[in-house]
Amino acid sequence: MKYRHIFYLLGILIITACNNLPKGILPANKMVPILVDIHLAEAINNQKYNISLLRDSLPEDLFLSICRKHKIETTDLGKSLFYYGKHTREYMPIYDQVLDVLSEMEIKAKGDTIRTPTVGGFDLDTLKTKKSSPPPAKSDIKIK
Repeated sequence: MKYRHIFYLLGILIITACNNLPKGILPANKMVPILVDIHLAEAINNQKYNISLLRDSLPEDLFLSICRKHKIETTDLGKSLFYYGKHTREYMPIYDQVLDVLSEMEIKAKGDTIRTPTVGGFDLDTLKTKKSSPPPAKSDIKIK
């Protein structure tokens, strides 16, 4: 009977010891959406020349907006990124989830494409000529 209690205590101790992160380190469930937003921010930053944003502070602005959105301190995010960078066994499952979310977003974005408007009766998406309405009959034309 005593051994059973000792095994329970050891099991609880092992489980809690494995899940304890140092102070200021964000848990995995918080890191996934933050890392997704970081990747999206990097994509925006990489496109800044294409969208005429020539501000040097754009990366910092994006980083601060991510912290504000997730209600975290910049120092905690920095510590967490540094921590998980050194502890790759903990980081890989997190990053796998991030890649899954980004893949789902890409699939959804490809499915939500907006149809290009037709120009001059020509459908730019399908490269087919649309049928236009027949010209009016001569009897329908009124001459004044």
